[in-house]
Amino acid sequence: MFYREKRFSVGNYQEADIFPMTDEALKTARRDRTKDKKRKVKVTKPAQQNLNDKNSRRYMRLKVQGCFGKGDLYGTLTYNKAHMPKNVKEANKQIENYIARLRYKAKKDKKVLKYLYITEFVEDEETGKIKNIHHHILIGKELSMDDVVQAWYSGRGKNRKKIGINKWDTIDPDSDGLLALANYFSKQKRWKKGKRRWSCSQNLEIPIKQKNDSKYRRRKIEQCARSNDYGVEYFREKYPNYHITYIEPAYYEETGWHFHLRMWKKERG
Repeated sequence: MFYREKRFSVGNYQEADIFPMTDEALKTARRDRTKDKKRKVKVTKPAQQNLNDKNSRRYMRLKVQGCFGKGDLYGTLTYNKAHMPKNVKEANKQIENYIARLRYKAKKDKKVLKYLYITEFVEDEETGKIKNIHHHILIGKELSMDDVVQAWYSGRGKNRKKIGINKWDTIDPDSDGLLALANYFSKQKRWKKGKRRWSCSQNLEIPIKQKNDSKYRRRKIEQCARSNDYGVEYFREKYPNYHITYIEPAYYEETGWHFHLRMWKKERG
């Protein structure tokens, strides 16, 4: 048995999973080690491969954590009775029209729009009917608060009407970045099998995945798991260019100790 490290990086944010692999997996790892040991691989968007919900949630979390930060905008867009969509498909069309208006404004000001949004709703347990549809959205600070507020409308000129209430805040991350917001976004269920309930601009940085099969030893990992601070100093030595903000060990009867770490790149100077 050996320990594998998987790192997922985007922007200044990084996550690491450290977990044991079986001897059978070791044979495969040795065969691929020279070409795959430390090779950087772009993480594939969940819509492009059959990933489970856990990996889909991680992909979104990486996007939120690594691509948005201080000064960016977070908003909630709701619908009034006159504009309430009949279904999620209709709601997504409305939000895409909204994005198009923001994109036009950004292009006019010679800026590039970046965004990530999720469509949320309540599903009636008895009838399965969808209600209370609304959106949560992150927008880059390239646009002003006034820009994003004024764009939530339908029609033009005299026919211009407010779609609903939209509330906005300027993002001020804590020591763990936007983790709470990212977790809230990613907890939402899919509205339809095979369909994600979130979308983002193509200019967001794509997470990078790396793996290493020789960085950790079983004995040391077990020592860290049993220590009071979960081996924080040891892991700091392993990631000298990062501030580690979270360490979580977990024990599984069949395989042993697993670790999950979250960290932020240190500022230079």
